[in-house]
Amino acid sequence: MKAKLMSYNQIDFQSKAHMKSMIKDIEEQVEKYGSQMKKAGLVSFVLTQIWNKQGKFRLGSHFSYRDEKAFVACQKILNGIPQDEDNPTVTNADRGIVLLTFGDEQ
Repeated sequence: MKAKLMSYNQIDFQSKAHMKSMIKDIEEQVEKYGSQMKKAGLVSFVLTQIWNKQGKFRLGSHFSYRDEKAFVACQKILNGIPQDEDNPTVTNADRGIVLLTFGDEQ
C-alpha cells in the first residue's frame, strides 16, 4: 500500500532514563493500538533513536498514512492515548505530502 501523507516527530528528553522510559511506553502502545491504527489506514511506523547529536536524548518517529482520511482517523486514536505527565518532553512535529518514495514502502 502506498502512503500519501507522512508525519515526522522529534522528541527531546531531559535524560537517557526519560528517553528509555518513553521507548518502553511506545513499545507497549504499538502492541496495544497497532492493529487499530493499521485498520484506520496507517501504512507504517518507525521509531528511531537520534545518535548524531552529542549530549541530546532524542527520538524520531515516522508515521506513513494511506490518505487524509487515514491521517484524521489515526490522530483520533493517538490523541486518546494518555500522556506520561511525569516525563516532560519537547516535541517538534512535521507533516507532509509524499512526493517520492524509494524502497520497500513503494
